[in-house]
Amino acid sequence: MGTLFDQPPRMERLKEDSIIALGISIQNIAGELDITFGEATDLYLAAAKIADYDTKDEQLAGFGELLRELVDVCKERNEMQGC
Repeated sequence: MGTLFDQPPRMERLKEDSIIALGISIQNIAGELDITFGEATDLYLAAAKIADYDTKDEQLAGFGELLRELVDVCKERNEMQGC
């Protein structure tokens, strides 16, 4: 997974070669499961959505860690100033 600050714009990932590869992959899924191309596309999109949820969960966890570190630093500064 790319980091929040190190992700290429989505359009950079939508090159003709990658689109063709995606179409071939969906065709393979359809053939393997004996379903239509449209059904295979729906299946692919469902899998992509789940992967997106996982990515967002990881990013939110990262934000939580950053917030926890910020709170700890603020507490330390308040304790130092109170002495």
